[in-house]
Amino acid sequence: MKIIHTSDWHIGQIFNEYDRTGEHLAFFRRLEETVAEERPDALLVCGDIFHNPLPSAQSQNIYTEAVLSLKKACPGMTIVITAGNHDSGSRLEVYRKLWDLAGVKVTGCLSRSAGKILYRDHIIRIPSVSDPGETAGFVIALPYIYRQNYPAPEEDEGIPEGEDATAARQRSFYNRLMAVADKENTEGLPTVMMAHMAVTGCDITGHDEPIGGMEYVPYSVFPEGCDYLALGHIHRPQTIRASGHAGTRPVARYSGSPIPLNFDEDYGHSISVVEMERQGDIKIREVEIPCSIPVLTLPEMPVPFEEALQALRDFPDDRPAYIRLNVLIRDFLPQNAVFKAVAAAQGKACRYCSMKVTRTGKEDKGRSAGMTADEIRSLGPVDVARLYYRNRFGCEMDGSQEQMLEEIIGEIRKEDEKE
Repeated sequence: MKIIHTSDWHIGQIFNEYDRTGEHLAFFRRLEETVAEERPDALLVCGDIFHNPLPSAQSQNIYTEAVLSLKKACPGMTIVITAGNHDSGSRLEVYRKLWDLAGVKVTGCLSRSAGKILYRDHIIRIPSVSDPGETAGFVIALPYIYRQNYPAPEEDEGIPEGEDATAARQRSFYNRLMAVADKENTEGLPTVMMAHMAVTGCDITGHDEPIGGMEYVPYSVFPEGCDYLALGHIHRPQTIRASGHAGTRPVARYSGSPIPLNFDEDYGHSISVVEMERQGDIKIREVEIPCSIPVLTLPEMPVPFEEALQALRDFPDDRPAYIRLNVLIRDFLPQNAVFKAVAAAQGKACRYCSMKVTRTGKEDKGRSAGMTADEIRSLGPVDVARLYYRNRFGCEMDGSQEQMLEEIIGEIRKEDEKE
């Protein structure tokens, strides 16, 4: 079975107030070319299709047209799409039956009936593109699952010593899925499980980590007999297990996002072409996705504001890029720092976005990095606004801005009291 593995499209992302439609369209053209050339049995899209759970009409149109074009590039190919944590699973499934008629399988939520999971609904048979009428393999399609939503283990299932309750539920869930897949897969064909999660041992360098930290699923909970674990959620392409064979746990791979989603994701982005044999031999190839608008931190090392500003002025006028200035300060940036940076980028093809501020000589006691969710909840609205402004722009809000926020908050509270 040959598959193309991709994830984390994040259609509709507004990057520092800039629309990224052009970059997504360039990616889809590259993906369509790859599909036409490779003619895979399946295209797997492992979550975070959209950047927001309520995507705009434009974002939904981009998604629909892209999927239809991909299907047209290889009509016999099965497309399997699952929801990520950025998606609304129920919204993704609204047109599931219509997509099914086009050979596109969409899984936004766990399939349930009377409170019980319908495991069979998550097992997808993949017809062969090169040998019509034959089956190439099977895909176990799973949406993003919150830790608390894994079902309890069966009473006769033992819990390995030292394993916590969540890991026990996860192990039981995946084993039950694999058992159902094995009943369907009577010929010992390749089996792929696709999921959206952070697996223990993955490299999250450059990834935006959520408040409270990343939740990891132990690699050890995944079942034997599964050949390949197609993962989404982590944007850096990587293989967790470099090789595998029948009777062992699956080769786990993140295809990564097709475009950089923040300034620290300045590494190469790609999709994965995976070929699997019945004997368990797995070959993985990366297909590079050219970055039409790179993310650049200018310069590489932090320098005083005026030097960073000069580097932006000297940046080639015709070179597209998202620019973050790398600034070293002792106290605060000048009040007009953002205005100067915006002015320096005017008339250029690059897009000024923000500043990465490094302070020296004084401790930034108000910085929000490392704060827990409970600590943030304890702050008032203006305190949160101050932290955001300080971390975004490297300087303090002036008094007039704070006064305006206080007035707005006061008006909102009055309206709430009336209700």
